[in-house]
Amino acid sequence: MKKIFLVLNFPGSFYKISNFVAGKTLFAFFLILLIQTFAYCADESLQKGFHPYISLEEEYNDNINLTSGNEKDDFITTIRPGLKYSNLDAMSGIDLDYNAGFVFYGKNDNLNYISHNAFLNAKYISKEHINLFLKNSFIRSEDPREREYYTSVEENKYVLSTTTQRDIYWRNVVSPTVEYQFGPQDRIGINYRNNIYRINSLTPDNSQEDYINPYLSWKLAQKNEIYLEYGYTIANFKRSSDFTGHRANTRYTNSFGPKLSAFGEYTYTTRDFDPPGIDYDIHDPSVGLTYAFSPTFNASAQVGYFFKRPETGSSIDGISYKANVTNRDIKTTYVLSLQGGYNEDYFTSENLGFSRYHRLTGSITHLLDIKTSIGLNGNIERATFNTDSRKEWIWGIGSTLSYRPLKWLSLSLDISHRSKDSNISINDYMENRAIFKITATY
Repeated sequence: MKKIFLVLNFPGSFYKISNFVAGKTLFAFFLILLIQTFAYCADESLQKGFHPYISLEEEYNDNINLTSGNEKDDFITTIRPGLKYSNLDAMSGIDLDYNAGFVFYGKNDNLNYISHNAFLNAKYISKEHINLFLKNSFIRSEDPREREYYTSVEENKYVLSTTTQRDIYWRNVVSPTVEYQFGPQDRIGINYRNNIYRINSLTPDNSQEDYINPYLSWKLAQKNEIYLEYGYTIANFKRSSDFTGHRANTRYTNSFGPKLSAFGEYTYTTRDFDPPGIDYDIHDPSVGLTYAFSPTFNASAQVGYFFKRPETGSSIDGISYKANVTNRDIKTTYVLSLQGGYNEDYFTSENLGFSRYHRLTGSITHLLDIKTSIGLNGNIERATFNTDSRKEWIWGIGSTLSYRPLKWLSLSLDISHRSKDSNISINDYMENRAIFKITATY
């Protein structure tokens, strides 16, 4: 328990925050001790069933609003009880993870609030070859940076939009899928996505996306496969122009063996805006390769050329590309992603729309021993908006140290730096964060 107290006692700061966090810390100690009383029956790895957990986080942030000037720093204490449940197997079941965060600011106590995070993944594979899937992601937060939904932490991907105040927002994304499987790798189905974003801001751009996505995956022969899909989007915004969108994608893949395959792909996208928005179409043909070096180590590369044709104004074209390297072995996991071309930043706090971008992200985690792991992550991105009127460099780096002294207890320290350099100076920011976290799981 002394380790928690030392983290709260940052040099020269404890006298400012001790009175504030004392009650919250004692409450967290009590809850952790409560879990301790029955933690001896926890298995070394979580099994199926219910697993309550609780964490205590202490964060120092030197620019909580991501502003270019008049930066505000603060110590942020979060007490986060949660519950995990799983009965997932190869054929059916659900994974559920929910937690609530009681967030307290040392200096700016008017920002105190309660966060929520929930994720659901469910599936049912029937004997009649009718498969059902359901994903749901819910977040209530006021972090100015929002991670792309349905991505993992190691992918280190954030939306381009940010806020310059700690405005509370929530997002719920639900996506059910129904498909019929008529072969080992052959299926036809339809996916639906409902994506709702709401933010409590003076200049909000609340949004809702409804997306309908039928698809067909058909292996024509042992080495040939065709994939077809269509997407229809209904987009509604509070301030920006609403639009309807269409997206058609076709891919042909040829397998040269169990390790190597090549494919050709063509994607057509159109956006039809209400006035005063400007309609546009995008054509994006590409070719690519995938190669499995081993069961745990694989790579892929894809390159193409996109053409954006707006209803009025200048056309935009350029190279589009993706490359990924992934390795997941017993001791070391690393993910490296390089991609670029065009992006569409809708349904976010700023709703920045179409942009050209180049992005490199990566992470590596290594187990030093059975109890200790270290990690490093980084990203760098170049984004260009509004036909070159806004250009930004965004980059960040972070490191993690995790230690599990007991089967039911884990500790971690995360240190990160992130900055944005824009040709519009008000969009610049630089942020440094340090987060110590202790988690007890039953």
